[in-house]
Amino acid sequence: MRHTVVISDIHLCEVERTSGLWMRYRQAPYSPDRAIADMITALLREVGDGSLCLVLNGDIFDFDAPRVIDGESQFHDQPRTAANAVPMLTAILDDHPVFVKVIGSLLADGHELVIVSGNHDAQLVFPQVREVLLERLVSSALLMGGFDSEAVRRRIVFRTWFHRTVDGIVIEHGNQYDEYCAHRYPMAPFGRNRNEVQPTLGSLAARNLLSRMGYFNPHVDRSYMLSVVGYAVHWARYYLFSRHSLAVAWMLGAVRTMASLIRAKHMGSASQADANVRTAAQETGVAEALVARHAALFSKPSEDGLVRVMRELWLDRFAFASVVLSVVGVWLVFARGPMLAGAAFTPMLFVGYELAMPKPTLDDNWRGVQDRAMDVARIHGASAVVFGHTHHALGAWREGVFLGNCGSWSAAYRDIACTELLHKEMPLVWLRSGDDGAVEGGLVHWVDGSFSSSPTQA
Repeated sequence: MRHTVVISDIHLCEVERTSGLWMRYRQAPYSPDRAIADMITALLREVGDGSLCLVLNGDIFDFDAPRVIDGESQFHDQPRTAANAVPMLTAILDDHPVFVKVIGSLLADGHELVIVSGNHDAQLVFPQVREVLLERLVSSALLMGGFDSEAVRRRIVFRTWFHRTVDGIVIEHGNQYDEYCAHRYPMAPFGRNRNEVQPTLGSLAARNLLSRMGYFNPHVDRSYMLSVVGYAVHWARYYLFSRHSLAVAWMLGAVRTMASLIRAKHMGSASQADANVRTAAQETGVAEALVARHAALFSKPSEDGLVRVMRELWLDRFAFASVVLSVVGVWLVFARGPMLAGAAFTPMLFVGYELAMPKPTLDDNWRGVQDRAMDVARIHGASAVVFGHTHHALGAWREGVFLGNCGSWSAAYRDIACTELLHKEMPLVWLRSGDDGAVEGGLVHWVDGSFSSSPTQA
């Protein structure tokens, strides 16, 4: 029996050394390492003599999280180069020995590991970065009982965009259908500089905004997708008497992000598009014609829609509100008598703008990503398609094809104090096939030390 198990979005990063509420989700006691290790250990027992392929489906490592230098977390927007990614990955692996050890155990038992790049660990495209990870995992496998380093290396497979198994399961992170996190050419996610990964809005926002607002948890949408009143309450509760500034972090971060997108804008070329398809076909063994149809599903990168980016960052509303307040000020200075009352109607322009320009919700964006799964299945004639990226686990059989999302294993808690996990049931997609190649299985949860099948979702 062949077992394909997919997890994603662990977002391993360097561990925060302090113990307060600031960036608590990054502190060692709240790391998902132990839960992952227990799950994989139990998985190895369940598989027994079967063949297991564990797929780490993107955003396993978070190169957009703050660095830890001399024991202190430091914000950064370092160039997304191999020279910067190598020490980042080395430090992350040093801080997560439990994770490294359990992956070594899986490899030592003779099983296969597939590592798919996501939008927060796109730097895995660099050979130097892959080599650091390879060396660490092979060393761990040898310590856990493996005896042939070359055989272990051959069981570790890297995929830059997507992976297709021998039984027809197509696995990819899914960020290519999210305009905020898509790269124009995922096989070569570079801009003008071929040695540097092109920044996406998602990467820039993580570095310049969310990571600098340490009383939010970037792995929990509802912690930062707040109303105006919600932001005011959050500021009063956490920032009012602290040395941190929510307003400054937002304004500087939004401006930096917008400027970076404008500066890095690169439209690409037909030859690059062809090379993207050709390289993906070579890496995966899938026919170029199918890969080309697959690539046609991509969303346009965020730099192609800067007006929408401004709206997402609230820069448009800040600019419009500034204009409205200026008009009110001038009106109050020069108006006389009953005309003064006209100033009260000017703010209605802002309300009208909000109604005329509705902003899609984050849930709308996530649904748009998952909607592409059946399209991918039809192109490849797949038995199953599994995404990650959205952090929302789901699984359904439709027209004889399994469509799933393996959710997230990140440090997602209901509250800033990390007293309760957002979801106690940690998700994975577990698919099985026999000699006839027929695939079965679906979404499974790891809860209270055991596996529990999830009801099929429509």
